[in-house]
Amino acid sequence: MWVKSILLFLSLFPLPFLRRVGGFFGRLAYRYDSRYRSRLQANANQAGYFEPQFMEEAAAQMGRGILELAHLWTWRIDKILANVKVSGGEALLAAQQSGQGVLMITPHLGAFELLSLWFGREAPFTAMYKPPKQSYLANAMLQGRQKHHVKMASADLAGIRMMLRNLKKGETVGLLPDQVPGSKGEAVVADVFGAPALTMVLPAKLLKQTSARFFVTYAIRVNQPHMFEVVCAEVDFVPTGELAADATHINQLMEQLIRAAPTQYLWGYNRYKNVDNSLTQNEVNA
Repeated sequence: MWVKSILLFLSLFPLPFLRRVGGFFGRLAYRYDSRYRSRLQANANQAGYFEPQFMEEAAAQMGRGILELAHLWTWRIDKILANVKVSGGEALLAAQQSGQGVLMITPHLGAFELLSLWFGREAPFTAMYKPPKQSYLANAMLQGRQKHHVKMASADLAGIRMMLRNLKKGETVGLLPDQVPGSKGEAVVADVFGAPALTMVLPAKLLKQTSARFFVTYAIRVNQPHMFEVVCAEVDFVPTGELAADATHINQLMEQLIRAAPTQYLWGYNRYKNVDNSLTQNEVNA
């Protein structure tokens, strides 16, 4: 309850102000949280970004992303959605209306929380999410995300079945393929910016089982008057059924999107966790 109250209070402030404050606290976290700073630097370095200014701006973008939830998860969202700049949206909405089913994927880039709300205002949309351990945060998250025609599917077998069922009904589903799979999630080890990372196989499996149309998307922060920009593009990708190769291809698609606005990616996310145990297990199975 208190999380929602804080968001409602912050929603009274203009978004540009919240972005300035969020940027300040993001830079503060980068300066004083050595664990966060080390992970951000290591992940950004792996992708070829080394400049100190890049690291500080990436941290500032992380802070902006947190505080802008006060507008994305509250009553402010309808006004925001009416002013979003969109590229490729007509093709995506036309694909939805074809009845074939659409799979949308996006990395942890920019205002990824906006995407499901933008699309869900127009048509039924199911997004996969991993519930946080804190119940108070989970409640605020669900209330903020499940607006208009948006439904959330948990990152487990029941959620996967829900997404598969809705795809076969001709609806649109979305997920973040750079989310590290949990211990029970099916995954392979595939390169991300040249380093091995545990990668979900779900996107390729959904495409193979449903013949859905496939779109890569992202939402980034821009300046006034729009404040946000959504970009959508259909990809001609037929999964081979070779899980590692398909996962690698999808990782490469995510890399291309990230490089479109690299400072807005969550470089502090522990993308390479659990990979050593997976490599060891693969060696044992071999």
